[in-house]
Amino acid sequence: MDVRDFVKKQEAALKRYRRIYKLLDLVGTAIILYLLLFYIGVDQIFQYLSNFEVKAGTSYDILGMNIAFETVALTLIASFVSIIITFLRHLRDDRKRALFLIEEKYPELHEKLRTAYDNATTENLIVSDLLDSVSLKVKQVASSALLVKGKVIFGLIIILVSSATLVYVVDNDVRTTGFTPDDLADVINDLAGNDNENPDDFVVLDDEENEAGNTGTENLTGETAIIVVEGTEVDLTLPAGSGIGFSNQEDAEEEDTDFERSSAYEISIISSQSYYEELPEGYESVIKSYFEEMANN
Repeated sequence: MDVRDFVKKQEAALKRYRRIYKLLDLVGTAIILYLLLFYIGVDQIFQYLSNFEVKAGTSYDILGMNIAFETVALTLIASFVSIIITFLRHLRDDRKRALFLIEEKYPELHEKLRTAYDNATTENLIVSDLLDSVSLKVKQVASSALLVKGKVIFGLIIILVSSATLVYVVDNDVRTTGFTPDDLADVINDLAGNDNENPDDFVVLDDEENEAGNTGTENLTGETAIIVVEGTEVDLTLPAGSGIGFSNQEDAEEEDTDFERSSAYEISIISSQSYYEELPEGYESVIKSYFEEMANN
């Protein structure tokens, strides 16, 4: 058997097994996360969230089954978190090649298999003897030797146990008593800054402060303000009672404005005095009939 073909075959089998490990871990972790989310009442939080309160209590028709929005939401959340956890757990799995795993399981191939693999294209007496010896031994190696049966069995047990527990918890609506949805709503309101129970948090403007120390009103008729413009002193003070500047709207005198009524006249059609002025010759009758028709309309 060719050593390189053997190693490639084992690498492909190892990838399939690793995908099985990841799938079992993904499903088992997702079920456990869904169980925990349901137990602490996360599915009841959606009615307190402004973005999901409209969808809370609705259901979707999936494959002929009515599935509640809360179930779909918890499934998506548990699946997303499970993907992240599974990715982190198996991040270093692909770094170890099948060649080294075979050498670990078969000590008689230790360092011989990798040496034969690296020098498979070299032609000499020593390498040929090594390749023949390794080829005879790898014929006895099955791809199933790379499968860690303990991982598969453990993953299946976790899925079965967690699934049975989830069915029992959901059917009997088992919830934690230490943390209720009302407590979650209070936490959400606190995080959103909606706690308006303390009136001391508001700033109250005191009108008496403005009356006692009114610094926002300037005395425009007080002491003279002088500036110098090109060597000439200019007085900017507005004299009191001069009628210039701002005045209090309440103290302003109301001025009565008398309007003269226009003379009444009868609404009627008045013909133009220049009707016959500078009319084209030969068209007087046509123009006259045109204006008479417009006047009648």
